[in-house]
Amino acid sequence: MEGITLRTTVNEILERFPEAVSLLSELGLDTCCGGAEPLEEAAKAAGRDPREVWEALRSLLREEAR
Repeated sequence: MEGITLRTTVNEILERFPEAVSLLSELGLDTCCGGAEPLEEAAKAAGRDPREVWEALRSLLREEAR
């Protein structure tokens, strides 16, 4: 998950890690029209704590890398 921060846009994350779409969708983040927003803003818009979303994403990508 190198290079992914809370400022990385949802679109950039999904471009690099398409497997993350399910997780982000389950968390209520807009993975379509709102994908141009940074992860932090998308998480807030979904009523989620940005750090928790980032940690969940990090966990998923670590599992996928195994």
